[in-house]
Amino acid sequence: MTARRRTLVALLAAAALLGSLACRRTPAPAVKGPTGEGPQPGGQVVVAALGDITTLNEYQSSGDAGEADVIDLLFPALMVEQPDYQLHPPSFAPRLATSWEFSADNRDLTFHLRPDARWSDGTPVTAEDVRFTFLAQKDPRVDSVGMEIKDFIKDVEVVDPHTVRFHFSRVYPYQLMDANDGHIVPAHAWGKVPFDKWRTTDFEKILVTGGPFRLAAHIPQQTIVLQRDPTYWNAPRPYLDRLVFRILPDMAGQLAQLFAGDVDVVPSVAPQEADRVVADPDLRLVEYPSRLWGLVGWNNRRSMFADRRVRRALSLGINRKALVDTVFRGHAKLATGPILSSMWAFDRSLPQLPYDQAQAAALLAQAGWRDSNGDGILERDGKPFAFDLLYPAANTLRREMALLIQADLARLGIKVRPVQVEFTSLIARVEAGDFDAVLWAWEEATKIDLTSTWSTPSPGQGSNNFIGYSNPEVDRMIAIAREEPDYTRAKVLLDRIQEAIVADQPVTFLYEANRLVATSRRLEGADINAAGVFFNIDDWYWSR
Repeated sequence: MTARRRTLVALLAAAALLGSLACRRTPAPAVKGPTGEGPQPGGQVVVAALGDITTLNEYQSSGDAGEADVIDLLFPALMVEQPDYQLHPPSFAPRLATSWEFSADNRDLTFHLRPDARWSDGTPVTAEDVRFTFLAQKDPRVDSVGMEIKDFIKDVEVVDPHTVRFHFSRVYPYQLMDANDGHIVPAHAWGKVPFDKWRTTDFEKILVTGGPFRLAAHIPQQTIVLQRDPTYWNAPRPYLDRLVFRILPDMAGQLAQLFAGDVDVVPSVAPQEADRVVADPDLRLVEYPSRLWGLVGWNNRRSMFADRRVRRALSLGINRKALVDTVFRGHAKLATGPILSSMWAFDRSLPQLPYDQAQAAALLAQAGWRDSNGDGILERDGKPFAFDLLYPAANTLRREMALLIQADLARLGIKVRPVQVEFTSLIARVEAGDFDAVLWAWEEATKIDLTSTWSTPSPGQGSNNFIGYSNPEVDRMIAIAREEPDYTRAKVLLDRIQEAIVADQPVTFLYEANRLVATSRRLEGADINAAGVFFNIDDWYWSR
């Protein structure tokens, strides 16, 4: 509940205890009291997981969403972000911190910590742990994903065991959010490992946790078992005894086990399977707008896509509505621009780009693309308009999109060659700029900072701007908006930025997907929403 990082989405994406888990699930459901009212503790929930965890150290994690869910259940955060970012920047509820306040000049932020918080080995959670976590986040030897989030935090000061103060180098809108980013880790246990040894350390062997659950067992590529921590300091503790993540890398296999009753929660249901879930009286489908959006990334560095008239023509020439309706079966909406329509900063005056092949053809002609030899393919300077469209292998949704795009652009005289690439290789090619066009998706953070994706990449600095988009005026406005402390003034700038990026069409904005989560109908209390599947895991229980 703390990560502000943008996540790359691959839509592909104890022995006795484990022996019992290998069998068909038979939960010990929560039972009602004598009056028949109120949930009682007990039982386990089995969750389907696409992949195994690679580490339980957040600052050595690649940022995988499933891994982040497990870490979130094991480690404490200063605050818990609330799912209210549609109307304004997100608010926060207390967790390890009971209260916080800024100094008069807004350059210092002080947190007051719970005095009763304990690690799983009984050691108090103190301000020293918060400072140690900050040092790890900032240290280049650790090289954690998202370390740039702490760029404007100069230092973290231990005032006393239960008071910690963040010192900022500047005032900007996301100070509270950036201070909260990342879970707190145990200084007394992990501080014994030098930072330059973190990447080669198995942190499961020195695991000390401080969340509502503890790690009970982990069989690689099979099962992760979390047990309720009876000493957890934040009331109320979860009703559930256990949360079991069963590794099922095939989505069809996940649904098969869900329908059989062997799995209780599938966190990501494919759109084409939604009707099957709805039709089953024993299951419930939860749907909400996610922060996932998809695009076609045009390599702006290549001459074929350097002209914004061409990029606009490509977007006009793709029937995006038909693509969304066909592929997502009504469980997505058209994307408009670089900020999601569910976010407070979205410019609601932005018009949707229509499907207009006549206008697309005119723009292509203006840019010098014509069928000079009558073979049905446009040429310019003797070179045909033909390119490879990369997408992740074994991803049926992206394959379906690629074929629809191929058919649409063929009507304009453009030859598209869909090419599936193994996901690790695809990432390497995209990061190296070795592509023409790629079907891609991002899961956005709730922090509105467009720097990483839309500012001109600087040599030696990390960037998500893999398409090589560059507009000096956009760079200037992003730099100002990033540091504007007044949200109203920032919104004016953000509207202008969105308008400029949409005019440039560095990518074709395809869709904003809904999240589809399937659960057993007997699972009660689960408020699954945009903040996360396990947002209120403490309240989950089994009905009779």
